[in-house]
Amino acid sequence: MIKAVLLDLDNTLISNPDYPFALAFLNQVEGFFHSKLGIEGTAQHFRNFIKRAQQQTIRSINNHQLLIAVLHEAYGIDPVTLHSTLDEFYTSAYLEVKSCISPIAGAAELIHRLLEKDVAVAIATNPLYPTRAIIERMRWGGLPLDASYALITGSEVMHTSKPDAAYFVEIVARIGIEPDEALYFGDSARNDIKPAHMVGLQTFHVTPDPDPVAHHSGSLHDFMDWFSTPDWQTQFNPGVRPNGIIPGYCGNLAALHGLLEEVQPHFWHQRPLEGEWSIMQILCHLLESEHTVQRPRLVRILSEDNPFIAAPRPPGPNIPACADEGMEVMARFVTERMQTIELLKSLSAEQWHRRARHSIFGLTTLLEMAHFTAQHDRLHINQLCQTLGRCS
Repeated sequence: MIKAVLLDLDNTLISNPDYPFALAFLNQVEGFFHSKLGIEGTAQHFRNFIKRAQQQTIRSINNHQLLIAVLHEAYGIDPVTLHSTLDEFYTSAYLEVKSCISPIAGAAELIHRLLEKDVAVAIATNPLYPTRAIIERMRWGGLPLDASYALITGSEVMHTSKPDAAYFVEIVARIGIEPDEALYFGDSARNDIKPAHMVGLQTFHVTPDPDPVAHHSGSLHDFMDWFSTPDWQTQFNPGVRPNGIIPGYCGNLAALHGLLEEVQPHFWHQRPLEGEWSIMQILCHLLESEHTVQRPRLVRILSEDNPFIAAPRPPGPNIPACADEGMEVMARFVTERMQTIELLKSLSAEQWHRRARHSIFGLTTLLEMAHFTAQHDRLHINQLCQTLGRCS
């Protein structure tokens, strides 16, 4: 059942021709940074940042921090100065690109009508700009700013970007749902439809010439007509695909990094209520499970014919802390997960479908077990965001 609709922004909800906007934006970047810091070539380094943001890799820093790192590497200017200069840019020179943006008829109505359907609504634009800059584009395009959006994918929020399929999993993990409970509404086959479909989201391609993998397609008004039907939320058949497993793992790690970025030292070991896990216990469980349950059962399916997999005993409320510092545990978990990813990268098409028997799920396959690992991640990501009070 569809619980969230993720809406692309540029050329889906607002008109923003790619080339004129990019040219105007980079011209403003170049002029502003030259006037403020006396440096040249900033526009090219923004291009370099975009290329690095689009690389399919696991980063502990968000996209805004990546941009500051790229500029620091290029000029040696301290990050605090770069951060304040970027803040000033987006409240001044950035506003000059307003002329590139115009409304799309019906887009504001679409958002209001979706919210009336009691589904979560996210603005899922490419996270190369901070939230304030995205909100300005929304304002210029006449979109509602007072709506209760589940998420706006600003660069200071996200650790992935389009067209990496992990981007879509990072969003759904932050919202607290499964990929097959989300529908993505966008105009680009390359950036939106293909990668969202890869990791199991449902898709609506806003075009008269849809990509073959899109579940539905048409105009914005066709979309409004379609989700006005009584059964629109239940018309999909979810699918798990081998090429979506690794992006799913990476998107989950990105969501974890995002939730942990601002945890204060005193909060790692605090329990929200008696009998509930602390943040440290959640991370220690993920680490221990990866090492003793998740990857070993995949290895066993690969090495034995039709093995019987017993479900692990449910962990109790008193998981021991496995370290003093939470980010150390996170780093260890990433290292363990990377070993699992390397294992999966080596699989042939036939190996993904090797069979096993599970004490709870019955007849299963390696693909299904790998998918359950991603679901196990998201179960505890949701637990973590509840503990932090930061669920989208």
